[in-house]
Amino acid sequence: ASKLNRIFERFYRVDKSRSRSVPGTGLGLSIVKHLCELQKAKVTVESQIDQGSCFTIHYLKAIRATQND
Repeated sequence: ASKLNRIFERFYRVDKSRSRSVPGTGLGLSIVKHLCELQKAKVTVESQIDQGSCFTIHYLKAIRATQND
């Protein structure tokens, strides 16, 4: 669980032993989090070992009041 909290940090890689066989810089999720924050959104993750991960982006929806004639 402690690693799950860190996956949105820049350059963080959960499994350093596989670093050479799995391409990437460790920036992808950091960029996703930053873009979400710019849009007032939030990204969350749920993960099960050996089953995978589910990422969800939560956006706030503005409700505009309309005036009836």
